[in-house]
Amino acid sequence: MKKQKAILILLLFLPLLFVLYLFGPFILMSFIDSSWYYSEDVDIGSLDYSSVLTKAENAGYEVEGSWPWPGNFSGFEPGDVSEVRENFGSAALVQNIRLNSENSELMVFVCENGSESGGQTCVAVSNLSHADPESPLQLSEFPEDSWMLEKLGLLFGPDENAPEKYLAALKKAAQNQTWDAEIQMNESPNFPAVYAYLLENSDEPSYESGFGLNAYPTEVFLKDGKRLGSVKYSIPKAKVTTYDEGNRYIVELDSSGKVKLEIVMPVGSSGESIPEEEYRAVFREMFEELGFSPEAADRFEFFHSSSRIW
Repeated sequence: MKKQKAILILLLFLPLLFVLYLFGPFILMSFIDSSWYYSEDVDIGSLDYSSVLTKAENAGYEVEGSWPWPGNFSGFEPGDVSEVRENFGSAALVQNIRLNSENSELMVFVCENGSESGGQTCVAVSNLSHADPESPLQLSEFPEDSWMLEKLGLLFGPDENAPEKYLAALKKAAQNQTWDAEIQMNESPNFPAVYAYLLENSDEPSYESGFGLNAYPTEVFLKDGKRLGSVKYSIPKAKVTTYDEGNRYIVELDSSGKVKLEIVMPVGSSGESIPEEEYRAVFREMFEELGFSPEAADRFEFFHSSSRIW
């Protein structure tokens, strides 16, 4: 009798366990999931990146980002190059410069310890045909001396002796290093001169974007289909956040003037919504506090999802 009762209980519980197995995750997620709103990027025009973040902090908003303030990330000042300022804003920096000759490349960038050692500049020569990463770069794999002297003079002129000194240092470094030849110096490159050279000697420049956290734009210069050089830029980005009625309002922006908006509703709000006029009013107020035109918030089209998980 006890055995039959146990079997009966088991038969009753098996369907219940099966239902919980199938639908349990969905039931659980409904309690921890939330609704959210998001927009695509909108270019709202030029902005003073540092001033915007200062106003955000003064307004009591949360401010976060990989490099929230200009000067806290490495790169070269682009100088008086209007094209860069117009495209990427006044806080953008040059992350690296590459000049190409056939299979060889001359690269200039801020050394990894640059901020600690006074902003040292690294110069490296590499060759795409160099197959063994454990072996030194051969002098025969260097670009022609005339090309190297011309480009080093373009980068670090006007001292006539500097290009020869740097070329000799690179050749010496190649004997003691593997894969490429790299040296350090205290002089920053003359970016306006380099940019003018690339612009004047190339066809129409184009842009490439990377992936992930460091997906900064690279401006590529081609001549008759061959790569003349490229410039990678660092564009500071930040998130400004405030809360209203338990909802988290986020303004994502970068120094070029691109802005994206997001609203994350509280946990357990899956399926719920906010009246459009209500959430637009919050963003208008945020825009005004940040120094933007409040009406600019009305240019954003919002998409609503009842779940951030599914």
